[in-house]
Amino acid sequence: MKLFSLLFSAALYVLSYSPFNYKILIFVSLVIFFKVVEDVSLKNKIRYTFFYAFLIHAFGVSWVSESLTTYGLMSIVGSILVTTLFIIIISLPYISIALLHKPIKKNGIYNINLLAVIFLVAEYIKSLFFGGFPWLLIGNSQNGTIFNFIYPVFGTFMVSYIVVLMSSLFYKSFQVKHKQYILLSIILGSTYLSTYFISNNEEVKYDEYISYTIYQPNIYPDKIYDTDEYQDIINQYIKFLDEKISTDLIILPETITPYALNNNNKLLEKIMMVSNKSNIIIAGFFTKSESNYFNSMVFFSEKVDYYHKRELVPFGEYTPWYDTVIKLSDSLDIPLSNLSHGSDSQKEIFFNDTKLLPLICFESTFPNLLKSDIENEIIINISNDGWFGNSLGPYQHLQITQIRALEFNRYILRAANTGLSAVINNYGEIVEYIPINKQGRLSGSAPINLDRSFYSRYGDIFVLMLLFLTLLSKGLIRQK
Repeated sequence: MKLFSLLFSAALYVLSYSPFNYKILIFVSLVIFFKVVEDVSLKNKIRYTFFYAFLIHAFGVSWVSESLTTYGLMSIVGSILVTTLFIIIISLPYISIALLHKPIKKNGIYNINLLAVIFLVAEYIKSLFFGGFPWLLIGNSQNGTIFNFIYPVFGTFMVSYIVVLMSSLFYKSFQVKHKQYILLSIILGSTYLSTYFISNNEEVKYDEYISYTIYQPNIYPDKIYDTDEYQDIINQYIKFLDEKISTDLIILPETITPYALNNNNKLLEKIMMVSNKSNIIIAGFFTKSESNYFNSMVFFSEKVDYYHKRELVPFGEYTPWYDTVIKLSDSLDIPLSNLSHGSDSQKEIFFNDTKLLPLICFESTFPNLLKSDIENEIIINISNDGWFGNSLGPYQHLQITQIRALEFNRYILRAANTGLSAVINNYGEIVEYIPINKQGRLSGSAPINLDRSFYSRYGDIFVLMLLFLTLLSKGLIRQK
């Protein structure tokens, strides 16, 4: 019965994320989990907690297996084994929750706070393993709720903390039925639900805008890496550029060609011909510097600037411990799959007085990569979510990107090869988008003179302080 409850709970957890967006279910999922682990032995707590985390990731990141099968040329059995191993690894940090868990109904606010902090620790660890995989964080599920007020101040991890804290209080009020906990739960629940009935966003007029055109070619990776399709793909991009688009920014997706950028290239010649000092063409290419290959965002104007991707996808774009462990990327047969990490200190890119903040694909899951330090900024996100196939992956990825817009109070212009390309406003709302598996474009103007958010100035410093002080007090109490 407990295992079935965990299975049901994990399904509710994933349903709170895009494309389902039943956001309130994250609280129900956590309450069920707390019920399961409340009065069991430490051994069973560890077993149930790991099983809960494993099921969440099995439901939520199953697209990894599809990517390995479809584009990594692995057998179904091989892809399932690799995906299972990956899910096990990213689920292990959650065991820390079981190790420090105290029965909620028998303890007060201090231990409820400690439980929420341990969830934070688990999410932080998951965000660091193998270069980090900050996917399906609790805080990623709550955009479009009252937490829209929290993201630009304290960020995603603080939202995770508050959601766990609220869920713990809901569970305690169900169990002990004390008036103070019931009243507190009613207040918190009512406040949360209020945002479903009111609009928080006021229409604002801005002074400065930047015009854009985003192109979604709808080209899947199997076509990009097919030599017979190569010329048709090049011609498709050239035909698009021949339309003489007059916007400030023209944005193409990530890795639009299968080979490193070089001068003997008709597409490059066309881009150089069309771009000038009054506009910038932004596109994703593989680039080479000495013996290193990079996944790059290239900015073509009167001169050419580069941004090299810093956070690479483990086992997809690079192999951890490449020189000491098996060259797994070779066996996966993914082209150019041992790329180099871009430097943490790279040249800032400007269009006139507007700073362009680049994020390539997986990097949108890492808020610390955005160096927002002036008012005139816009985030440029290029991606190739075609690797996810027709799965939950593209929808979850777009949702994470929406949260970056909230945290930094910035518009985001997003171009993806097969979708979802989108314009996201500074409230994290999708202004317009191109559906998956459709070719199309988005054109318009986005405001650029937006105030810097509190989070962009201080990042996760307050969350880290909360972690430190809580764990320090726990250590001192235990020592005493």
